[in-house]
Amino acid sequence: MLGTMLENKPPKIYFVSGISGVGKSSTLVHLKEMLPLQSYDVRDLDERGVPDGGGLTWLKSETRHWLDVAKENARQNKSTVITGFVNPELFKDVYKPEHDIPAELILLHASPEVFETRLRRRHPTPQDIKEMERMAGIPFETFIENNKAFAGTFRSIFEKCGGHIIETDKKLPDEVAREVVKFILR
Repeated sequence: MLGTMLENKPPKIYFVSGISGVGKSSTLVHLKEMLPLQSYDVRDLDERGVPDGGGLTWLKSETRHWLDVAKENARQNKSTVITGFVNPELFKDVYKPEHDIPAELILLHASPEVFETRLRRRHPTPQDIKEMERMAGIPFETFIENNKAFAGTFRSIFEKCGGHIIETDKKLPDEVAREVVKFILR
């Protein structure tokens, strides 16, 4: 049945976004297991590495890279799924509907308390924290507070642009992945 559903769907690119610690990387593992490789290329936005401080220029460049990869995948009748931070307001500066394949944005959302707990669990050692600070360009505690403050705003941005939102507070990564797959296959 899944094969028949996939045959009738034109290739798209899906960006599964959310603030750091919301569960994108954990969900990615399950998406790779749930979506057939012959029909989906499932990747991490920052798998090519993040320079010190990351930044807007890098983020736009990586988004453009994955849009180009998706166009190549579409030539093989394959959709692309990218997990990573994508802001719909900035995405419109990079995405060119007349040039790129159709794109859909999905937000994984968590409450600030759940997000903080997950992020602290993900960075348990001083080395983990140091690497996160290198990528973010700011201290770990500042990073947590900035993201907690931005979570509600980010959700509002997705609501305004009509992006799909998946609540993750009380869900395991495989449950979140199932919701993403259900959205993709609708």
